[in-house]
Amino acid sequence: PILWLKQILHRVVVSESFAQSGFTMLTMRQLSKLVRETGPVFRFGSKGKWGMGVAGASRMSITTDVQALESPPPSFPPIFPTVAKMPKTAVLSDTSSTPETVGKDGAKTPSYVMEPPAFPRIMPYGYGVSRHHISPMELDVTFDPAVHLQIEAPDGVVSDDFDDVPFPMPEGVKDGFNLAFSKPFRLLSDEGVRALQSVIDANKHFAKSSERIPRCLRGLGYRSKFVRDLNFDPQTIDLLSAMAGKPVAPHGMHMNMSHTNLGRPVKKGEPPAIVDQWHVDSVDYVCVIIMSDLSQSVGGDLQVLCKKDVRDNLDFLSKGVTPDLEHLVRTIQYPGKGHAIFIRGSHVLHRITPVLEALEPRVSVVNSYMSRNVFDADSTRYRTFVEQDPEHVSKVEFSRHTAWRVQGMMQYITQEVEWGTPKEELASLMRKAAADLEKAAALVNQE
Repeated sequence: PILWLKQILHRVVVSESFAQSGFTMLTMRQLSKLVRETGPVFRFGSKGKWGMGVAGASRMSITTDVQALESPPPSFPPIFPTVAKMPKTAVLSDTSSTPETVGKDGAKTPSYVMEPPAFPRIMPYGYGVSRHHISPMELDVTFDPAVHLQIEAPDGVVSDDFDDVPFPMPEGVKDGFNLAFSKPFRLLSDEGVRALQSVIDANKHFAKSSERIPRCLRGLGYRSKFVRDLNFDPQTIDLLSAMAGKPVAPHGMHMNMSHTNLGRPVKKGEPPAIVDQWHVDSVDYVCVIIMSDLSQSVGGDLQVLCKKDVRDNLDFLSKGVTPDLEHLVRTIQYPGKGHAIFIRGSHVLHRITPVLEALEPRVSVVNSYMSRNVFDADSTRYRTFVEQDPEHVSKVEFSRHTAWRVQGMMQYITQEVEWGTPKEELASLMRKAAADLEKAAALVNQE
């Protein structure tokens, strides 16, 4: 089975060019069908000896359409360490992000830390209003971590059991740790705040409202190289990975880069400004950076519900926090501009309290991150993005995100699977990849 599997996977290469050039619904169906249905065909040779062929592999091909540009587009490759495999004693469950040991029955869950997807070389077309590719900002700022960052690690984090843990974490705590949220920490310098605010100001006319958020700005990563470099900064990612207890990377759906919530000044006696209501996030982790001076404000604080298993609980998502649960609510205040909080928002119910008074608008920047372990549970909720982002962008972004994860699963099989692996485990790996593709295909095709 191993020999056959490697022959199959050599024919199906989900390469960087495949992930970046875009692919059609037919391609996703083809890949899923090839993994699920193509099997080894054993037969007697001309001299009565067993032989093996690959059924159907020669009949299938994968094609992509590359968008043509008048001049070669720029490339923005992030700098990351090479692919690494996590220790076998700390493999991850396929139903949660919790590291765990091999089960009592000896069953193992695979774990593979994948190099993050690169930023697309070709920009999408304008957000539903332009037939031209999104152009970069004319007066963009050049990101310089020595100037724009002021990283001061938090003195503590909170686990998913909602216990306070010192940071850096003691060695005995790291094993099996899962983050709920961090304590506030400094991330941007004063100059970094000014530079990022200039990017926001230059793009405010693209802001829009949603059902949950009165006014927000999305897609800054496609307009500003400063934003891209900030999100891909290795120092920042190292810090966030240490807090998460696992390697993380900017989320593969790049419309999420530096999502910005824009508030308004509120005078005493005016109706409060709603910032963000009780919710869980549609990506694994977010790093929320405050851009405003809140020292003279009333409200606008982060609140989290210290209760597990709320992500798929419709009561919490529809009703928010009821009075009988208010004793589980924890309020966190930002010390000042440039400070951030890192939260596993996909599993922690949270909100921003209404702003009752504010001399200046409350502005926050939300950078989205994901686990680099492709067998880790994917918290991406596609419907969130197809509702708030242009359809021609969200569908491709989600398809590429899924392709990146499946690519990692295929690499795990071709590079890490050991000889003698039981056929059941091999079948399970291929079926998971096929299931992920089928699910993504159904979502993208609105089935």
